[in-house]
Order: sequence, then C-alpha cells, then structure tokens
Amino acid sequence: MRNIHACHFNYLRLIWLGRKYKTMVKNIFLLLLTSILTTCEKDTDPGLNTVYGPAYTWQFGDVSANVQELSFNSNGFSIVGDLRTPIEGELHPVIIMVHGSGSATRHGAVPFIPLIEIFLKNGFAVLSWDKPGSGESSGTFTQGFTITGRANILADAVKVLTENTSILNSSIGLWGISQAGWVMPKALEMTNNIAFMIVVSGGGEDSIEQMAYQVGQVVACKGGSTDQVNSAEKYWSQMCKATEYNQYKEAAEILVNIPGVSEHTGLTVSEQSQWRVWPQNIDAFWDPMDVIEKTSIPMLVFFGELDKNIDPVQGAQAYESALEQAGNENYTIEVIQGAGHVLTHATTGCIDENGSSEYVQEYLEILDSWIDNLNP
Repeated sequence: MRNIHACHFNYLRLIWLGRKYKTMVKNIFLLLLTSILTTCEKDTDPGLNTVYGPAYTWQFGDVSANVQELSFNSNGFSIVGDLRTPIEGELHPVIIMVHGSGSATRHGAVPFIPLIEIFLKNGFAVLSWDKPGSGESSGTFTQGFTITGRANILADAVKVLTENTSILNSSIGLWGISQAGWVMPKALEMTNNIAFMIVVSGGGEDSIEQMAYQVGQVVACKGGSTDQVNSAEKYWSQMCKATEYNQYKEAAEILVNIPGVSEHTGLTVSEQSQWRVWPQNIDAFWDPMDVIEKTSIPMLVFFGELDKNIDPVQGAQAYESALEQAGNENYTIEVIQGAGHVLTHATTGCIDENGSSEYVQEYLEILDSWIDNLNP
C-alpha cells in the first residue's frame, strides 16, 4: 500500500450600451455586475440550464466563504445546491460532496460543516446539492438504476464546474460516503474530468453482497449465533441472485426464520406467481471494483473499524487489490479505529446504536493532511 500525500467582461460594451440606452440598461447593468463580481462563467451548456444565485458570506466553523445557490438540469432532474468558495483568490480547485443513500439536502445527512471547513481552509471550493426528492431538487430515479441516475447527475455537475471560470478545471475532485462508493466510480466511466476521489465507507463489492453483510451484522447485533450470521449472509445473496424460483424460495424461507432479518428488511416469502428474477443489468449487480482496478487518479479511502453497513475488512482488501492492479501509485487506505459507518465515534457500530455525532479526530486529521498535500 502506498501513502503519497499529492473575467474578463467587456465593460466597454456595457458602457456603450449605457450611453445609448441609459435608462433601460441601468438596472440590468447592476444585476450583471453583481453576478460578474461573484462568479465568472464561460458559455454554458444550454441543456444544463445552469443558474447561479446572488452570493452571500457564511461561516463554516472558523472559516468564512462566499456561498451561491446553483441550479442545473440533468436528464429530467432539477438539481439545486450550494457552491461555496474561499474568500481569497480568484481560481479554486473544487470538491463535490456526494451523499449516501436516503434523503439528504445540500447541508448533509452526516455532519458536513467540519468537512467543508477543512476543504475551504485548504483553498478548495465545495459543491453539494439536495438529492432529488429532498429539499429543492426534484425528479424520480428509474427503479433499479438509482446509482446510474445519481452518477449521471454527478457527471453533469462536473460539466457545470468546468464551465465556471472561478474553478480550476484540472482539479475537480470528489468526496463521497456510503452509496457514493458506487455512484462515484460509475461517474468515472462518464467523464474524464475527475482529478481525485475520497471514498468514505464505500463498498468493495456489488450492493447485493454489501446488503448481505449488513443483514448478517444486524443478526449479530441482536445476539444471533455465528451460524445464523453466516446463513443470513449466504442466503441473502442466494435469494437476490436466484435465477430459479426454488433457489429463491429455499433462501427466503431460511431468512425469515432467522431472528432480526424480517424486522430489518421487511422480507416475506413471495408465491411463485409473484416472483421475478432480478434483471442482471440493474445497479445491484454492479461491482465498483471493475472501475477502480483501472483508476490511476489519487485516491483516499476510509473505512470504520466498527462499520456494520459496509464490510471494512473486505472493502479495504478489495480497494488495495484493485488499486494495485491499476498500477495506482497515489492512494491511501485507512481503517479508523473506534469509528462506525460515518466515521463518528461508536461503541458497537450496530445500526440501532445511538452513537456520537462527532467525527473521530484521526479521520479529520488524515483528511486535512491529504488535502493539504494534494492542493495544486
């Protein structure tokens, strides 16, 4: 494992117009001037319909930043978020923050402020948005293709930033947590403009196997035996990947009789007339390591020692193997001791644990140092 920490605006035109149409242009000029002084944009893709709102100053921990609401369209989705830029400087690298599963706004389903503070302090702009169905963003994902849909939005967000002249196009990076560990590699297949990636508790296998691990850990946390835990993992995978009804039925009948499985997943056994084989092309079968093993950009990968959602042992091993296969010489993989799924302090890591909302300090220190060394 290697640990390598790496507008011009034509004012004369407006003045000429002002002389000819002084009254009509006055208010337009003021609005344009406000926009110019806050964000300088290149010609944008009309399909994205990118719109920047007025800038204001906001405090993130000990760091102030200029904040602008940013909206754009993406394959039927209307996306609204915030672009935060450091107060000083005119050209900035940028980090896009990618949510995990479930509802989340631009402000994060996990604590975003300590992370944004680190990014801003190191000179990075930060973009995040409301997930469709949360906050002001709208749109509905196609069933079975949420990861692909989210990756398309992410790739379009990257394109939006390449059209912003206050952003250093060669330094557009990603930070993402949990399900983002599938979304971000999928986006790598859609754009060549991602310069680096930070993965927090992202799986090193397809999401069926990830869910199998999670179901097994739920059983363990409820006091299940080792045999029950192993059976839960084995038969969850068999049930989801079954190509014949008898394979499905065998697995489902075993699973509903393991304490905790139905309670956590809502699983019941379907009759044959209601059962369907899962299509092999849906996102659930996709393994992000197929992309990571061809990825040479700098990568920082975190896992929580006590994570019961994502297997930290399998994940760390899978990432190291894939990055070695890629010949990637600029990556760091860290397993944070005493941390749960989102790298906050945990005692057991069990999903129903009321854990701390504070990040383990080691995570923040490693993140800060890595970003500092990466900053162009």
